[in-house]
Amino acid sequence: MPEITLFCEDSFHEKFIGALLRRLGKEYGVSVAPRFLSSQGGLSRMQHEFKDFLRDLSRQRQAFPASIIVVVDANCQGHNERRALMESSLAFYPQFERLVAYAIPDPHIERWMLVDPKAFQTVFGRGCTLPALKCAKDEYKKLLRREIRESGIEAPLGGEEFAEDIVMAMDLGQVEVREASLGLFLKGLKAQFNAWRAH
Repeated sequence: MPEITLFCEDSFHEKFIGALLRRLGKEYGVSVAPRFLSSQGGLSRMQHEFKDFLRDLSRQRQAFPASIIVVVDANCQGHNERRALMESSLAFYPQFERLVAYAIPDPHIERWMLVDPKAFQTVFGRGCTLPALKCAKDEYKKLLRREIRESGIEAPLGGEEFAEDIVMAMDLGQVEVREASLGLFLKGLKAQFNAWRAH
């Protein structure tokens, strides 16, 4: 069973990506064991924990995973810039570069929750609108809360409590095309599951 080590900025990332791993595991017939080593405390804490993990891995103090997934919002800085920021932690450990994949919602994970209006309708009983990219701070947090509230449901956790439901209802083929940042991650993840299935 492939073990996947994940580093996430927050619990929303953990819930969304965890659900995606469970869904692909079922679809590909590959049982995976996700291990979340960071899912609270934001970017700086995650970076610190990621560096510590790589150091310990290089000293064989950590179990060697089949894959490492780093999940971090682009925050309107773009995929490449965010990825470069995280890759700077790998500079001293080039032997682990092939293990690391990146999930970089652009600009925020809440946008990924709104990318499939049919999935949204399945979960909340009404569709949603995916607006043009916006970069104002907390813009997508507010949009997601509003879209959920307008369906007559409250989301005290900001929508993350529905991440599993949304992911399970998504048309992954469509969202892969519709949302570039999600598509980039999904393509790599599907290739990884295909490789695991082949062994």
